[in-house]
Amino acid sequence: MLWSLTAFVCEVPSGALADIVSRRLLLGISGVLYLACFASWLLVPTYGGFLLGFVLWGVSSSLMSGTFEALLYDELASAGAQASYNLVRTRAETAAVAAIAAGMLAAGPLIALGGYRAVGLASVAVAAVHLGLTAVLPPAAQRETVAERRYLQHLREGLSEVGRTPALRRTVLAIAAIVALVGVDEYFSLFFADAGLRPGWVAVAMAVTALAQGIGTWTAGRRALPGPRVVSWLTVLGGCAFALGSIAALVRDGPAAVGAVLLVAVAYGLVTNVYVAQENRLQHQISGRSRATVTSVSGVLAEVGAITSFALVGGLAHWWSVPLVLLVVAVPFTVFGAVAGGRSGAPRPEVPTVVR
Repeated sequence: MLWSLTAFVCEVPSGALADIVSRRLLLGISGVLYLACFASWLLVPTYGGFLLGFVLWGVSSSLMSGTFEALLYDELASAGAQASYNLVRTRAETAAVAAIAAGMLAAGPLIALGGYRAVGLASVAVAAVHLGLTAVLPPAAQRETVAERRYLQHLREGLSEVGRTPALRRTVLAIAAIVALVGVDEYFSLFFADAGLRPGWVAVAMAVTALAQGIGTWTAGRRALPGPRVVSWLTVLGGCAFALGSIAALVRDGPAAVGAVLLVAVAYGLVTNVYVAQENRLQHQISGRSRATVTSVSGVLAEVGAITSFALVGGLAHWWSVPLVLLVVAVPFTVFGAVAGGRSGAPRPEVPTVVR
């Protein structure tokens, strides 16, 4: 909860900061904090050390959120290649999913080899690689003169653009609802256990959902942005698959459990696809110069959606089984996401923008 709270508080301020200083510098600072997070867990494996690590991670995430998307879009725009943003971004998302899956697979052997210390050292090493990659990013092709543009001005402009642009506002709200659906993946292991799967098969089920997530992110960039009606229907299909998977899990027998795994995997792939597509749409809809601020506003609302989802599932699970909770929680987020996504509008016409 401390990680979410830190990221929530820092999200918009850090986005506005990314509109007035070097975005590469912010990504570098984010990498340093990310490395410090895992180092604190390795060097100070106490309650206080873990709290410090989560605060560092939260600040690191807020510095990267909005900054990375804005940097990527503006760099492509400076070369007249902003139309390729969807493909490049979805490839990055897919690579991230593959890296997470690889980390999960490596955790078991690392623990067997050297316990917690081995996992900690590996985490620090990977964070160091991440930091190194940010250090070798190429310099900007162009640079806007921003001496006269102040922090509060960017903050106001970014918030104002979201407030006065209906299509942009609906896209932001749709993303928040979809993130709430995507966020239930934190409970998938409990869901599959309640469906009757043994621990070994729970791991297999988690791998199936990770594969579906990878397919969802990859296919989001293999075509043009889907129209609002397609977004709405994909959201409905994802929500229905979640519901049917939950009903199958409640049966608690072998064939039904397999059906539950497959349905939840399909649902997860669909909502992940919609999430990435809507994130891409957001970048194309932004017309002002406070791109990172607008993206961070979306990030704040997405965090609200995720926290709401966590609270509902975690709270209701005290009384109901996780499959029943997922069935109940998925319905309102699906309806809200389908309505908002169906009215999110088309991207603005592609025009060259100035990179910072």
